[in-house]
Amino acid sequence: MNNINLKTIANDGKARVNEVKINGKTFQTPSFMPVATRGAIKSLPLDYLKKTDVLLANTYHLFLRPGLEVIKEFDGLHNFIGWNKLILTDSGGFQGWSIPNKFKEDGIEFKNIYDGSKFFMDPILSMDIQNILNSDIAMILDSLVDIDKDYDTQLQSINITKKWAETARNYHSNDTQSLFGIVQGGKFNELREKSALDMVSLNFDGYAIGGLAIGETPTERKNIVDFTVDILPNDKLRYVMGLGDIEGMLDLIELGIDIFDCVWPARLARHGKIINKGNFFNLKNSQFKNITEPLVVDCKCYVCNNFSKAYLRHLLINESTSSWFYLTLHNIYQTENILSEVRKSILNSEFENYKGSILNG
Repeated sequence: MNNINLKTIANDGKARVNEVKINGKTFQTPSFMPVATRGAIKSLPLDYLKKTDVLLANTYHLFLRPGLEVIKEFDGLHNFIGWNKLILTDSGGFQGWSIPNKFKEDGIEFKNIYDGSKFFMDPILSMDIQNILNSDIAMILDSLVDIDKDYDTQLQSINITKKWAETARNYHSNDTQSLFGIVQGGKFNELREKSALDMVSLNFDGYAIGGLAIGETPTERKNIVDFTVDILPNDKLRYVMGLGDIEGMLDLIELGIDIFDCVWPARLARHGKIINKGNFFNLKNSQFKNITEPLVVDCKCYVCNNFSKAYLRHLLINESTSSWFYLTLHNIYQTENILSEVRKSILNSEFENYKGSILNG
């Protein structure tokens, strides 16, 4: 704990730029974390993530494969995957919601997606796994339920999350690993406030607003975040989990959110969807068959500097797995480049104008 230092260097309304230092490495927010669930991004070698400061990997999946005995041999995930920048590990709480399982008071009975067997994860095991992974930021195990669940179900969720958070906070002892709490509560402001105060009382190194990007409308999401941000301390990172579309991030940066993660840029790429600032287009469309221009004319990524729409469409149609490298690299570059420009706009007190230019351009 406490291996993280945050200094806010600019505000533009609620939007802010922070300088963050963790384990001798420095980066600025707002920032986006590409998702390397099993320690890799499909089709894209990590060496190509030149602008990436923090990578997200997953506790549930790495626990099952390759397993802790393998990662122990490498003294952690950084060495295993050859990544010398920062890593955040998700706790397994999302898989508790997305994979058939059974919630209990003291943990989650999971189904192993690889062989169908069952295993039990509690807050202690989640911490033990993340300690062996030796990520720079670990997340508590939380109880995530559908956003539309009723008040009593959401109340039970935040009470369980509080109990698990206390267990994790008291047990965690890795002094090179920050630990973040997670706020739940669905659409109920009263419960969001209670959950946020529960997390703040435990003095975590940062705070995630969880239970979002799982089916709520953008307006509902903004209302929840706008309410919750004001309860969280200004001197800690604020993280919305599982969100990575451009418009969604810009909306929440405006409300004071610092970091995001999502599979969205890579998943879009594998379906031929190309990010162009705040929009995307489908490269499969025949109109691009003979186009000699790059994917995005003013993009400075490796792909746009070297290849045409016509060639990349040819790969997508005829050698789809070969195309994924190029399209994924472009989409992640576009996402990270926009956030780089966001930071500049906040420093120049021009965020509102920049947001409008991206969404309306």
